[in-house]
Amino acid sequence: MSIKEWYTSQTPREQFIVAATAIVGIGALLYTLAYKPLSTGIASRQVSVAAKQRDLDWMKQQGPVTTAGGQAIQPMDKAPYLLLDEAIKRARISTPERVTPDGSQGARAQFSKVEFNKLLQVLGGLEQTYGLSVKTINLSRKDAGEVSARLSLEASL
Repeated sequence: MSIKEWYTSQTPREQFIVAATAIVGIGALLYTLAYKPLSTGIASRQVSVAAKQRDLDWMKQQGPVTTAGGQAIQPMDKAPYLLLDEAIKRARISTPERVTPDGSQGARAQFSKVEFNKLLQVLGGLEQTYGLSVKTINLSRKDAGEVSARLSLEASL
């Protein structure tokens, strides 16, 4: 006997009870397998997005501090090529052959021979203090600890 034959052999009252039970069962299955996981997932995603938005807002506020190693980046009161030239003189490294502007927010320099470690200290100081980062750099080894360098800096902020 098939289900259809069994169902039609029942009284109308029993058919109604079976149909109502089937509808309630299907509704419970849909709620359990579709609606509840979907609504729970949406709610947890909304909480996650809100937390990530708070984190992003905080990171944006802390951006200048983190990019400068804990110090706020100072505004550039001079052209980048002048800041580079002053930093080179303060570090007492060999004078570059050329220091030129590279647009309004950049500088270029060329050294035939310079101490590598001191050059890195100068470049790191410029990045931490003014946000001037190395855009391009070409190095060639000369003697022990010395290189020839061509570099380009640009303001990152």
